[in-house]
Parts: sequence; structure tokens; C-alpha cells
Amino acid sequence: MENNLDSKVKKIEKFLFYFLGAFAFTLPLSKAAGNIFLALSLIAFIFRIFYKRTDLDFKNYKKIFGAILFLWCAIFISALTSSDVAYGVKKFFERYVLHMSIIFPVALIPFERKKILRLAEIFFAGIFLSNLSVIIQALPRLSEPVWRFGGISSPMIQGSILAMFVPIYILFFLHLKNRKKFFALISVLIGIFALLLTGTRGAWLATAIVVPIVILIYAEKKLKYFCAILISLSIVGGIFLLTPALSNRAATITDLNMQANSERLLMWQSAWKMFTDHPIFGIGYGQYTNAYQNKYISPQAKERDLNHAHNNFIHILAEDGAVGFFAFIMLIFCLTKFCLLGFVREKNLAYLIFFSAFWGLLLHGFTEFNFETSMTGKILWLTFGLCLAFCRSR
Repeated sequence: MENNLDSKVKKIEKFLFYFLGAFAFTLPLSKAAGNIFLALSLIAFIFRIFYKRTDLDFKNYKKIFGAILFLWCAIFISALTSSDVAYGVKKFFERYVLHMSIIFPVALIPFERKKILRLAEIFFAGIFLSNLSVIIQALPRLSEPVWRFGGISSPMIQGSILAMFVPIYILFFLHLKNRKKFFALISVLIGIFALLLTGTRGAWLATAIVVPIVILIYAEKKLKYFCAILISLSIVGGIFLLTPALSNRAATITDLNMQANSERLLMWQSAWKMFTDHPIFGIGYGQYTNAYQNKYISPQAKERDLNHAHNNFIHILAEDGAVGFFAFIMLIFCLTKFCLLGFVREKNLAYLIFFSAFWGLLLHGFTEFNFETSMTGKILWLTFGLCLAFCRSR
């Protein structure tokens, strides 16, 4: 009986691994395909824990899972207090439970380290192809005065992905050796070029902040790497000055007369008014679009059909109030502490990889609402699951 059970568990784990691999590869390339393989992965995971769950490692991650559960509870309560409970609850399960659920099969099933590495390689291959699609789309149109290319995705979403992964590519370049270092360098160059081609200013700034931070955390010879950072920034600055499509776009970052910037300021003012009117649980999860377009939109606003606040923090504050915002900040604190302390104690690069992805997305999230976006959200939590699995595996 026991041998029969072990055989079933191994067969389920085999299917689960294949489904996770397909999900990891297709996620950056096709939303529909990614969703299909995510569903199959979760079904296989449910069967796995039905037959065997004694080897699932919850204890080492109880603080992290506790922070996630706290955020889920806060958002769910906000959905229950909204003017459209059914819609709010539906969106809660789509954007939080479904997006973050990939953590569990990846991190908790005790796959061997070589399988975790294989999943990561498949995942990075998908990300690499999505970056390459930006360059392929842009090559015939490089003479255009403005570069706003997204490849398979949109410029904003691809910008978020690159803000997460360009720092990771640079970490790999510093950490790997021999032939792997060469592949890491190719990924760095293609990633930076694709990032510039997106024209996503917030992603540029996020990457420019995260990269020096993670390099200095990683490096033992900090002065050497600090000098390398200065040289690299000088080269990138020269590229901007010599490329009108980039320099003109960069010049608009502080231009409050530019419509994209002025509209953001007006949206943030409207979102703040939502919060002050509903300070505890917000206007209700999933209700930002309706509230903004029908009640809180500024008379000065020119773009009147926007459906988010272009800022993770302000959007969550408006929709979910002080309770949801506090839960969000606690999750940020918990994950940041976990990554930094883990890297200091174990010198395991996986901790710093997720730190890079997490803060790349968060910093871009000061000018874009990317925390709940389907593709960026799933990519973030898949990265987290892989990092947890790698730290656990031997």
C-alpha cells in the first residue's frame, strides 16, 4: 500500500514539474497559455497534498506566509465593505489568491535542487525571449523620435519586468564563471537595450536605484564595484545624451506640464481624497475605477477613462484604506528583512535575486500600478517561489 502511494506521489510530482515548467516558460510570453498551465499546476499540487503533505515545509516560512495571509485578510475585508461585494471578492481571488498561489507548489514541494535550477532556466528563457521581442519590434523603427516598444507585452508591463530582471542579470554576471558568465553578459546587454527601448521612465529610475544597491550589498570589495558603478553610469549617461529618443524622453521626467505627469498628479490627489473619505477600509477593493470616473475625477483631468492610480501605494491606500495599506507595508518589511538577513547569514544569491525583483517592481510602482497586474504579479511570485525553493533545497 505504501509503495503504491509513493508511486502515485512520484507520478503527480512528475506532472507537476512539467506543468510548472510550461507555466514558467509561457508566463512572460502568453497570458492565456500561462493561465492554463498555472491552473494545471495548482490542480496537480492539490492532488499532491491530498496524497502526501507531511513533507511540506511551512515552519521555516511561517512569518512570510503569515504576512501574506494578513494582506489577504485585509484586502478581503475591504472587498466585503465595497459597494459591489461580488465584484470585489472576484477580483481579490484573481489578483491576490491566484497570482500568489504559485508560491506554494514551487516552494513547498521538495523538488531536488537540479529540478529547481531547471525550472529557473526555463523561466529565464521565457523572460529572455520577451526581452528579445522588444528589440525585434523596435529595430525597423529606431529612427522614430520617441521609443515606446513593449514587444509581446506593453511598454509599461515590459518595463516592470525589466526593472525586476536587469538587476538580476547583473548579479548573475558578477556571480557566475566561465561560459555562464558570457550568457549572463548577453542577458545584461539585451535587457538594458530592451529597457531603454520601452521608454518607461519609472522603470529606468527603478533600475538605476536598485542596481547600485544590490551590487554594493553583494560585493566584498565595495570600493572597486563603486568605481565600476560610476563608470557604468557615465557610459549610460553618454548614451542618453547622444540619443535624442532617450534624452528627450528623460527630459520629461520632471516636466509637470507634460500630460502624463500632470494626469498622475491629479489621479494621486483624487486617490488621496478617496482615502480621506474612507480612511479605514478604503472605498472598497475593486472599486477604484468606478469611484474615480464617476465621483472623484478632477475637473482638470483630460484622460477620463483611467482605471488605476498609477501608483501601488496610493492605489492601495484609496481602495483598501489604512488597514490594507498597513498590511501591504508589513509584507514589504517582512520580505525585505527575510531577503537581507538571509543573504547576510547564508551568502545565498537567491535571497538577493528576489530582493532585486521585489524592489525593482516596487520602485517602478511609484509611477505605475504593477503590483496587481496579472503578468508582473505572477512573475514576481514565481521568482519568490523559486528563490524559496532554492534556499530550501540541497
